[in-house]
Amino acid sequence: MDKEYFARRLSEQFPEFRTAYAEHLEYYEVLLGHVFFGSETLLGALERLLKTNRERETIRRYIDFVEDMYANGDDDVRNIVEVTLLECLGDDETILRNAFSYFSEKLMLASQSVERDWGRREIRIWHKNGRTLYDWDWPSKPNT
Repeated sequence: MDKEYFARRLSEQFPEFRTAYAEHLEYYEVLLGHVFFGSETLLGALERLLKTNRERETIRRYIDFVEDMYANGDDDVRNIVEVTLLECLGDDETILRNAFSYFSEKLMLASQSVERDWGRREIRIWHKNGRTLYDWDWPSKPNT
């Protein structure tokens, strides 16, 4: 499924994004996936909500949508998830830690790869008693 499919679905499933979708198409005349799914809609909402981690049901619904994008989207959609969503969620440790409590193992592994590629932190993922567990270290800063 392509980015247009997921953008339409986002605006249908989450009425709070309908106006942003219509305005985006009117302004750009085409769907710019990294722009639309970024701070205009999904990323912006997730960053705000994950900062406090209070509206857990809403967060769960948004993360489930991201999971669907990553699992069923084409290469372009998977790139949007990795570059626009996971990279930006990783900018803030609190936000990323809170996000990990909702992520499937598949999304954890994708985030692990993004964080490693950016050199921000090493995330370890393992299984114990049927649960997926994780922790990470921030790379040490060189002495200056």
